[in-house]
Amino acid sequence: MQNRLLFITTFLITAFYSQLNAQLKYTINESWYFIKDNSIQDINQFNSQKDKAELVDIPHTWNVEDVTDEEEGFYRGAGWYTKEVKIPTSFSEKEVFLFFEGVATAAEVYVNNKLASTHIGGFTRFVVPISDYIKFDKATEFTTFNVTVKADNSYNEDWPALHADFTFFGGMYRDVNLVVREKIHFNIEDDAANGVFITTPKVSAESGDVNLKVKIQNDETSAKKVKLVTKIYGPNQELVQEKTASLKLKAGISNEFNLAMKPVSNPQLWSTDSPNLYKVVCEIYDAKTNQKLDESANPLGFRWFKFDVDKGFFLNGEYLKLIGTNRHQDYKDISNAVPDHIHVEDVLLMKAMGSNFLRIAHYPQDPIILELCDRLGIITTVETPIIDTVTESEGFTKNCLSAQLEMIRQNYNHPSLVIWAYMNEIILHPKFTDDKERYKIYTDYIVELAQKIEDLTRAEDPYRYTMIPNHNSVERYSEAGLTDVPMIVGWNIYNGWYGGSYTLLPERIEAMRAKVKKPMIITEYGAGVDPRLHTLYPTRFDFTQEYGVEYHKYYLEYFAKNDFIAGANVWNYADFNSEGRVDAVQSINNKGLVTLDRTPKEVFYFYQASLLKEPFLAIATKTWGQRTYVEDKDGLGISTMPVQIFSNQNEIELLLNGKSLGVKKVVDKIAVFEVPFVDGINQLVAKSTNGIYLEDFSAIRINVLPISLKNFPASGISINVGDQRFFYDDQIKQAWMFDRAYTKGSWGHIGGEPYVRPAKNVQQPYGAKQTIKGTKNDPLYQTQLKGIEQYRFDVPAGVYEIKLHFAELEGTAVKHLPYDLSEEISEVAKITNRTFSVIINNKKVIDKIDLLGQYGEYRAVKIKSEVSVKYGEPLIVDFKKIVGEPVLNAIEIYKKL
Repeated sequence: MQNRLLFITTFLITAFYSQLNAQLKYTINESWYFIKDNSIQDINQFNSQKDKAELVDIPHTWNVEDVTDEEEGFYRGAGWYTKEVKIPTSFSEKEVFLFFEGVATAAEVYVNNKLASTHIGGFTRFVVPISDYIKFDKATEFTTFNVTVKADNSYNEDWPALHADFTFFGGMYRDVNLVVREKIHFNIEDDAANGVFITTPKVSAESGDVNLKVKIQNDETSAKKVKLVTKIYGPNQELVQEKTASLKLKAGISNEFNLAMKPVSNPQLWSTDSPNLYKVVCEIYDAKTNQKLDESANPLGFRWFKFDVDKGFFLNGEYLKLIGTNRHQDYKDISNAVPDHIHVEDVLLMKAMGSNFLRIAHYPQDPIILELCDRLGIITTVETPIIDTVTESEGFTKNCLSAQLEMIRQNYNHPSLVIWAYMNEIILHPKFTDDKERYKIYTDYIVELAQKIEDLTRAEDPYRYTMIPNHNSVERYSEAGLTDVPMIVGWNIYNGWYGGSYTLLPERIEAMRAKVKKPMIITEYGAGVDPRLHTLYPTRFDFTQEYGVEYHKYYLEYFAKNDFIAGANVWNYADFNSEGRVDAVQSINNKGLVTLDRTPKEVFYFYQASLLKEPFLAIATKTWGQRTYVEDKDGLGISTMPVQIFSNQNEIELLLNGKSLGVKKVVDKIAVFEVPFVDGINQLVAKSTNGIYLEDFSAIRINVLPISLKNFPASGISINVGDQRFFYDDQIKQAWMFDRAYTKGSWGHIGGEPYVRPAKNVQQPYGAKQTIKGTKNDPLYQTQLKGIEQYRFDVPAGVYEIKLHFAELEGTAVKHLPYDLSEEISEVAKITNRTFSVIINNKKVIDKIDLLGQYGEYRAVKIKSEVSVKYGEPLIVDFKKIVGEPVLNAIEIYKKL
């Protein structure tokens, strides 16, 4: 059956090729045999082990699971892929290529066991000519050849990026294509471009110039004459103009020509609101036979733009504040081996958010991203993966320049693209800081490399801007001289997250503006948000949805008031994998406005209310489907909590279970209602009141905990001890309330203080930030009460199940992680001796528990027990100190009888 399908596919391809007679490109993604083995040294050794291979499809990465497990590190090394490819033997008269859209990080490509090409750089495309390696059998209709690819994501000091706050996935993670061309074709061999480079050096509302640089490869053995036919089609696909040029091609080389089209009168301008796209189609014909040899189609957008140091950004002569996001390319459970659909949906969701600006960080991404930005009207910047640090070597310099050149040539014709960027936070973790002379040599090298990249970029494209994004240390970059190199300086600023209050933002930006007299873009700002965490008391570094909204509200309002800030990119559009991270969600940077599986967080809706021009409203609680909270007054059965409504309207009415809670003014895109929730399902409906029909709905399950436990709740009680945050376990739909002190006749803790991480300049107000092994619910175990004496529940008589949750948070010293943007963190290194017993109603349940000795540091420990409570007595969990201070991280209690 498989052979029959292959025959039918091959037959259709052959038939299609005979009709097109100009070019052919199709994916060969399916059924590759794969081995991940760093010990395989060469292709012969690989061939001897093929029987161990597994069958995989492309896109593929070998790091799907090991970047999210609890073990430190992930596989960085070699992976080998191989497959047989069957093509018509008639292709022997053509030129056959393999076209790789992304292989991380370095690739060796073999055809019939012979090395055909190598490529360094995991984020740009490359083309491998393979005709000379195929043995065409003219006696048969089809020819089969073998393709083997060694992909390698090892750490190599000559391969950028060296260090960064994202995971360096390995594998053939983007499409692999077979490409067939005539002997004369647009040059795709050089840097995997398409041989046509379009510029619009002069554009106005009245006229638009169109110039082309065309590269045509002649692989014939003699010079040839061809016709180049160039057609420009308008946004409605009407033919605007056509031009024919007679060209003579030298043999065996790439021939380059410059062509000026007639100016297009009254062009429909490309803008973020009206992304009018023209199309330029170039066709090569044989001058004698008039046979069509090749074709290249490219987008064309008529626009002009300017960045001004004081006034910001202008598109087509009109001021435009650029607001949008950054984007990483990975997705939940499939890492970076994502299908086109996800890329498309991401850009659509950005546009739905109101974004008009995308920083494609920190590397070029799938080609469909820029194609969608062209079509939807999103201004973009793209950059090469030179991040955090550099290697002072000829090889590193060569690979940086090669990556920049490939990036420029492959993405040259996109009207949405206005900035070429490079060197993100390149002095974040500089070398040789303890040796001033050596440090200067190092930073001089960085500046020299930057100037080489800058010169190359300006020579390749004199019409776009250049940019270097730096972290929040203007003195470090300006003293090194790096801010003198690019046309725009980007700043990654996290005041209110990594350092100090967000109210320090204006002071910091003014210092940057005074020091560097160049156009400014805030290339990164953001706060971590775990969608499972909520609070009534937002605090820096608490990872709650509420603090995320508070943080972004301040930043966005400041940006809007200051025209000199040309643009701003939220870090990040979506949560993404970062294997070394140990925040609220292990191995995930959760500063995204949406989650790793693209579920919007509350802050996403706030951006919609702030950026969209069309009427909008959204209830924040739709991201929080279940919560547990104590009732307002004993016996009332109502828990009153604030609910935010995000809207760009003036007033909003809110209804709870069909009853109006009144109308509230919208202040700075937010209306806040105090909602008296009842136990069970609560239906919220928000409506606009200004004649525009807008509604949003949300259903929330509320577990109202009674102050008095005379009627013990059937759902039980789950308490996140030592914390001031609600936690929602979205895997099993369990809602945890934050901690409270005991009051007579009720329940709560007696004694103890919230654990505070023993360090200077620490970000979070309480708790640890390390990965907790044995659980996905890290926030439950990252906080605790230290020195707790009792947890008391004044319950009715019955049989109760109690589950106690522990974790040792004071083991060995915590390392300073590479993504911390605070200047210094001084950890207190010590080993904790802690032993205590747990007694429930005079029954010793746990005898002399030693969390560190018995379980190790940062490991979830769950111990469950039962107790019978007699009439008139409370349920008391006693913690008896033996050595050190007892701790408790969480507690659950359920009534059985």
